[in-house]
Amino acid sequence: MSGANGRAQAPVPGPVRPFHFPAVERTTLANGLEVVVAETRRFPVLTVELIGNAGGTAEVPESAGVATLTSNLLESGAGGRTAEQIAETADGLGITLESTTGWDVTQCGFTALRARLDEGLELLADLVRRPTFPEAEVERLREERLGTLAHRRVDPAALATEIFSRYAYAASVPFSRPVGGTTSSVSALGREQVTAFHAARYAPAGSALVGAGDVGLDELAALAERFFGDWSGESLPAAVPVVTARSEQPAVVVAHRPGAVQSEIRVGHVGVERGAPDYLHILVMNTILGGSFSSRLNMNLRERRGYTYGVNSLWTARRQRGVFYASTAVQTEVTAHAVEEILREIRGMREAEVTADELRDARDYLAGVFPLTVETTAGVAARLAGMVTYGLPSDYYRGHRERILSVSAGEVLEAARRRLHPERAVIVVAGDADQVRAPLEALGLGPVEVVDPAEALD
Repeated sequence: MSGANGRAQAPVPGPVRPFHFPAVERTTLANGLEVVVAETRRFPVLTVELIGNAGGTAEVPESAGVATLTSNLLESGAGGRTAEQIAETADGLGITLESTTGWDVTQCGFTALRARLDEGLELLADLVRRPTFPEAEVERLREERLGTLAHRRVDPAALATEIFSRYAYAASVPFSRPVGGTTSSVSALGREQVTAFHAARYAPAGSALVGAGDVGLDELAALAERFFGDWSGESLPAAVPVVTARSEQPAVVVAHRPGAVQSEIRVGHVGVERGAPDYLHILVMNTILGGSFSSRLNMNLRERRGYTYGVNSLWTARRQRGVFYASTAVQTEVTAHAVEEILREIRGMREAEVTADELRDARDYLAGVFPLTVETTAGVAARLAGMVTYGLPSDYYRGHRERILSVSAGEVLEAARRRLHPERAVIVVAGDADQVRAPLEALGLGPVEVVDPAEALD
């Protein structure tokens, strides 16, 4: 539409508006608990998170999944309260408790009105320091986890992602299995393993209490002293796993799903650690490759060829090397074609500099979306948690957008050539092997291994 009430073409994007990440302040209690605060006084709301070195890398292989089970059980009874009483207390305070476990850390916290900070911290201290782990709750949540694992076996997307990790990493690397454990390891877990893990990994030294919003450093530090000051112990980062690829050769694996009309595809390899010096260059490069709607992968597979509703690529962030992979779902008959095009786009990133328009759009997108991720106190707290987890400096996000906007086409090309390795890509397809095996073999990428999903994942 054109004329007085319409436009003949889309308006030109305006300049990126100024944004300043709040100042980050830190202190450490006598018992070793670090307190990290980003103070903003716009609204009487705040988010508090306790970050501890109790992630998946702290587990021994035979107890894989105990970190996740332990954090899930924190609200099942603590500090003299039953699970029902904890839920009633949180509801009365108007807060939602959240506990999550990743490979590096476990986080437990809440968002609340400022007026509820004291009571919220008292409840949080009980959950983290004084959980009771009732036997019945341990059994119930363990069975829930086993049910989740069983469901993932029949979920094509989850299946493809888990098998990809299994074939990307060497078997000795923890990341080759799900962070929540396997059926065999979770089946062996009980209250004894949970209490032992909590005693060994939940401690003030090596942990951090982060706060974002309507609270200052002095105030949160004083409350931390009140509720956590007599807590003792040390939880050092887990032993650093030696992260190696399963193979330096390409691999093509089909998780056989007889009769499947679609294929879930994963194409990638072992990537980099979050602290890699060229991480922002990788971020811009990946935005152009598959990290936005207008990316090369999406424009090719979705817009030009109509193979899929969407395709993306990502780099997982960990203290040690995560993975890079492209991900999509396509109709069975175009599976091999989609794999071929994904590899073509990955290779293309290494062959020449991106265009000026691609670079501008990617940088502007990342710089523009960043403020949206920290509009809430929970978003700011998540960035603080990342600082703690990955050892980033306190001023890291103050110049974040400016650093993104300064990334050059040459730096993007250098990152692609250094970090993308299509010649040793792991290609996983969860689909009907009877239909996709021969077309995949015709690509000449190497032998195609067909696996039973149940056997491949345990």
